[in-house]
Amino acid sequence: MNPRLMPKYMQNCYRVEYLPGDDRGRWCVIDPNGQRVGAPTTEDAAIARAERLQTEVDTRAKRGPRPCLCCGATFDSEGIHNRLCNPCRGRADPMPSTGYSGSSDGRKPRRSAGA
Repeated sequence: MNPRLMPKYMQNCYRVEYLPGDDRGRWCVIDPNGQRVGAPTTEDAAIARAERLQTEVDTRAKRGPRPCLCCGATFDSEGIHNRLCNPCRGRADPMPSTGYSGSSDGRKPRRSAGA
């Protein structure tokens, strides 16, 4: 299938296709540009390789500059899980008492389970 005719969510995905004319049932991995990746193989091996390649691409796409949720400074994030810059992550309390606007004396204390 022509990659330009696919839905947008599938255009940047690795996919597995059957190679017709091969009696042994060979499958290949097709990259987002429509090119074969590696040699033809079994269906299970091709699916595993496509999933691994897609995971690598997705991981790389999630890395990059992000604003820190605490101070707002831009930093190089390692992925979606990394939302605080290193200086803010190193603080004992990343939200200082002056950073909370709900009370004049700083952050509200946590309520205990019994209260």
